[in-house]
Amino acid sequence: MRRCPVSVFRLSKRGLERVLGSLEARVMEAVWAAARPVAVRDVQEALRAERALSFNTVMTVMNRLAVKGLLAREGTCSPYLYRPRLGREEFVRGLAWEVAVGLVRDFGPHAVSQFLAAVAEVSPEALAELERLVREVRLRSWQDRVAERTAEGLQGGGRRRGRI
Repeated sequence: MRRCPVSVFRLSKRGLERVLGSLEARVMEAVWAAARPVAVRDVQEALRAERALSFNTVMTVMNRLAVKGLLAREGTCSPYLYRPRLGREEFVRGLAWEVAVGLVRDFGPHAVSQFLAAVAEVSPEALAELERLVREVRLRSWQDRVAERTAEGLQGGGRRRGRI
């Protein structure tokens, strides 16, 4: 799984603002929505409906997002074009992975049990999906063990039992 280039998680915020500043999150949403490389002016125009922002403000935020590894800047002179390094879904998937791994490593069974309780409370219909995923992981693990043992047997010519 590709690492998500963020290092902050704010419990008091919602959505992407948990890991990005408010304006950074809005800029990223605008870049993802464009589905093509964009100039600073394009993003400024896209955000205008919500709030009038100066060109320099948007440019500063986009440059910071490029330094953080969320945007790639293309071109050698103005106007630079920016594109997301990760699609929105890939970013969110990587972010969820990083948060989950961190919680499980730091808090072990407490994180797992609280995650399960949260799923049951927030999205009871997701329990069936969680059960399906657990079965899938267990099956894959079992298949991997069988394949490993089969490979060991083939490499060693098979184990010979009862031979004197």
